[in-house]
Amino acid sequence: MSTLKPTIGSERLQVLDALRGFALFGILAANLYSFIGYNTYSPQEIVALPILDRAVLFFIDWFVEGKFYGIFSILFGVGFALQAERFSSTALSFSSFWYRRMIVLCCIGLLHMYCIWNGDILTLYSLLGMLLPLYLRLSNKAILRWIIVLLIIPLLMYALYFLTAEASFWGSMRRFSMGLKAQWGFADLSLLEMRTSKSPIEVFSINVIHAIPRAMSYLMSGRYFHVLGLFLIGMLLARHWLPKIRNNDIPVPKSAIWLGVIGLVFSFAYAVTKFTTGWGFALNEIGIIQVIVYNVGSTSLAVGISMLFVYLWATGRAKSIFGNLAILGRMALTNYIFQNVTAVLLFFGYGFALMRGVPFSYLPFFAFAILLVQWVLSRAWLSRFKQGPLETIWKKLTYK
Repeated sequence: MSTLKPTIGSERLQVLDALRGFALFGILAANLYSFIGYNTYSPQEIVALPILDRAVLFFIDWFVEGKFYGIFSILFGVGFALQAERFSSTALSFSSFWYRRMIVLCCIGLLHMYCIWNGDILTLYSLLGMLLPLYLRLSNKAILRWIIVLLIIPLLMYALYFLTAEASFWGSMRRFSMGLKAQWGFADLSLLEMRTSKSPIEVFSINVIHAIPRAMSYLMSGRYFHVLGLFLIGMLLARHWLPKIRNNDIPVPKSAIWLGVIGLVFSFAYAVTKFTTGWGFALNEIGIIQVIVYNVGSTSLAVGISMLFVYLWATGRAKSIFGNLAILGRMALTNYIFQNVTAVLLFFGYGFALMRGVPFSYLPFFAFAILLVQWVLSRAWLSRFKQGPLETIWKKLTYK
């Protein structure tokens, strides 16, 4: 019987590792946004922040928010296509392998969500990833049609939520979590008080409590459909671009430039509305505009950045920068978890409890410092081992 082993260094497409490393910085910046305490502020307090803080928040909303998780989602789809391609020359069952891989990732995600930080994305990726084998045999045109439908649904979902906001269904998960909070004796404590509490039980409890409504919030925003659509974009790009990457035959991506311009314009509109109102997605007419410009802007910019990145890699420009990013990207799973563990120790009550204790203007410095430490540790680790520690565990549990 044929056997298949994990991809080793010489077989890896370094450009994909470099793009993952690049995306890690954006993911970290977007997550620090929350760790510093954004969700503990009211819209009125956000609008009243010092101008330097607001400038950093505006920059995040314009250039970061939604774009880098979008790049990761596209890379997830590319990774699926690569794994399927490797299995095509064997007699092994790709579906069995893929589902096993997603189950292991889901377990890692659940541990991360409930024990470290409720802002986990791995659980969502693993569950949606289980749907990807259904699209494997479809033609490019069929996949493109699915992408269009999936990217339109979030707009329809928000419209449905806007029209039926009073329906008890939308608040069911939040009511359950708040009931649990009261049952555990924390009804009078705010999010900030519990996040920065000296009691580990309180910090852990609010993590669990806030993880529960995420499933409903994803439905309200249409995140399920958006992420699946991005996965399929990654599949489509893999079919078109990977042969060119391997042959070093990358043309000037005019479409990427246009996508980048569209993304920048729409994302700027989103950042302006959020800067003005203090709300990300207000439940009014402005909120509908925000949903449109956010989804169009983040998707367009994520695809445009990915395509331009591949092109710049092929030209050989900034080779040392891309090489250093690839070091981070080879350990993307480990570094993603490490980022959040570090932020938890800095901002939650487990550690220094800095939430709302530092201004948002410090966010870039925290991001660069954490990423620099990660780069040093990743380089040292990869000098001795082929994969990161969590990558090794993931693949040992996936491959028989």
